Amino acid sequence: MNSMQKLVIYGVIVVIVLLGLAALLFMGPRGHGSSNTITIQGSTTSLARGNSTGPLFSSESYYPYSYLIAPGNLSQQSKSALDGYTMTVSQTPAGENVTISLSGRSVVTSLVNGEKLYIVETSFGDDAPGFEGSTADDGFVVVDQNGYVVNTFAV
Repeated sequence: MNSMQKLVIYGVIVVIVLLGLAALLFMGPRGHGSSNTITIQGSTTSLARGNSTGPLFSSESYYPYSYLIAPGNLSQQSKSALDGYTMTVSQTPAGENVTISLSGRSVVTSLVNGEKLYIVETSFGDDAPGFEGSTADDGFVVVDQNGYVVNTFAV
């Protein structure tokens, strides 16, 4: 296989991954149960939580490009994926409140009942230490304790 064929195959794979991520980001929250609130640029959206009917996180095309950012300590890859973003975590009786900020925009989400928050970073090429060059390849995914996607968002 010559380099041009490899480049075309790589390009097709990147497009498929980005389309999958974009579809997830625009599908919105899924699930049933108690509600949670996310504030996105001053607006409020109510999210359903618990007993998820969303897709299994490990079966999503962007899963290999996802890095755990909460709860717990950040791996070096997670830190690199978050380059340019600011993340603050505060403990609550039910779990954690996580605020993700970038360029004056913020998203606040609560993690409850064993939920985990991941950043999806499909390309590190636009990032540098402390700098996010393009958010087009980034997204955030909340996964419930059973491994199902319950929410996605972008900052």
